[in-house]
This record gives sequence, C-alpha cells and structure tokens, in this order.
Amino acid sequence: MTTTLTETTSTASPADYLASDSPASRSASGLIVGTTVDEFSADHLLQLLKGDVFAVRVAGAATGVALQGLRDRFVGRDDHGPLATDPQFRRIGQAFSEVGVDGQENYFDEAAHHRGRLRELAAPYQYPADTLRILLDEAWPTGATLLTSESRKFFAGVVRYQQAGVDLEPHTDNVRRNLPENDLDIRRQLSVNVYLDVPDSGGELEIWDVYPTEDEYQELSGERVWGVNRDAVGDPVLTIRPEVGEAIFIDPRRVHAVAPSHDRPRVTIGLFIGVRNQDQALAVWS
Repeated sequence: MTTTLTETTSTASPADYLASDSPASRSASGLIVGTTVDEFSADHLLQLLKGDVFAVRVAGAATGVALQGLRDRFVGRDDHGPLATDPQFRRIGQAFSEVGVDGQENYFDEAAHHRGRLRELAAPYQYPADTLRILLDEAWPTGATLLTSESRKFFAGVVRYQQAGVDLEPHTDNVRRNLPENDLDIRRQLSVNVYLDVPDSGGELEIWDVYPTEDEYQELSGERVWGVNRDAVGDPVLTIRPEVGEAIFIDPRRVHAVAPSHDRPRVTIGLFIGVRNQDQALAVWS
C-alpha cells in the first residue's frame, strides 16, 4: 500500500524533513523498523529523514528461486575490481564517489555498460537495484528515477565484496562529496543495500547517533583518505546483523560502519537515494 506524504502521523511536514540538518538524538530502543516489500511505504523513508529511526529493514527484497539464482551468480565471484580510492575494497560497477573530477566523463560513458552487464549477470532474474528502484517508484508519491546530470544517466547498483578481515570503518556519506558540483536539486540523501551473502561471523552494520557537519567530519578524518578511526567515535549505538535477501535503508549522514568479515566476503548491492523537493521524484545512483 502506497503512503502519500500527507498520510504520515508525524506533526512535521516533509519539507521540514528535507530542511533539517540536525535530526533529534534518540535512544537505541525502538529504532529499527521492520517491514516487507508489500508493506513498504513513503512513511518508512520519512521516518529516516526525520531521524525517528536508525534503519528500515525490508524483508523479501529477494526471495526463493530468485534469491538462490542471484546468489549463484554473484556470491563467490573473483572478477570484481578494486575501489579506485582504496584497493582493499572490491566491487563490480563503479560508484561516482570514487572517480574524482578527472574520471567523471568516463563514469558517465561506462554507466550504461555497467547497468547492462549486471542485468546480464543476474538474468533471468531481476537485478536487485532495479527491484529497489521499482519499490521506491511505487512507494514515493512522485516516483523514482535514475539520477541525471546534463542529460547523462548515472549508474545505480554497485556490487560490493567486503573481503574477510576488511574493516569498513566509521564514515558518513554526503551529497557534497558524492555528486558533481553542479546543482542537481538533491536536498537529502538516503542509502540502501540488498544483502546476497553475510559471513557467519562479522559483517554487522554499525550505526552511531552522530550527525557530524562536513567540517567536523573532515576534522575527524584528518589526513586519512577515507573514514575515521573507531577510537574517535567510540562504540556504536546500534548493531544490526543483516539477513540474506533483505534490504536495509539508512540515513548515511549518521556515522555508520561495517564490522570486519571473519570467514568469507560480505556481498551487497547498493545505491543512494536522493530526496529533492516533495513534488519531485526520488533519484537513485551509485
């Protein structure tokens, strides 16, 4: 059932969610919302935007024969490439945040190729990034589409392989770091991952109740190329062990991390969700 922007029980308006730079701090209890693909609605996204919840877990993003088929096609692959900014991280497809100014043209030139290749790898099953985009399109009153910059379509749906022993350290994601400098009307940013494999030990999603400003984040990062030291932020408020086949939505302005995988790679397919004015469609990209 689709929930319109006016059907949320909150007293704040969607415009308030988009304008807020400092969501209220909350306790750890009751901060995970569980739902299903059939019941997912715009209100779940609004709860994240307002800061009422830390995560929305959507069961059944991939199920049954399709889930097993996707796992057969993506889990255990060794043809993934290194992240440009840190080769210990592996992926299929390319995220815009890793290309830098000099690599933007190549990113857009290759975006359609990456989308097509991943759909071919997933066939005959639907690629999970497309499943997510359809889910968002049907839930959000004004729909969802691929992000476009100067008539160029972004890629959405990078596959990430977090190898055993690799620590995805505390970090935030911010549209000012993750998108071109030209104005794309993105007011807020959410993120979502579908989980195709989770190690038996490790690989938990960790979330802190901290929303550093960009200046504060850069100060925490210091001379590091990426992320911040765990000692700088202490223990997470919330730790989630993902289930294979589910999707988890978060607000990536909140500090978050992934604990090291201890026995095998953690395999996810993820994208960002750009929230614009309330009368505009959501925009997705990687």
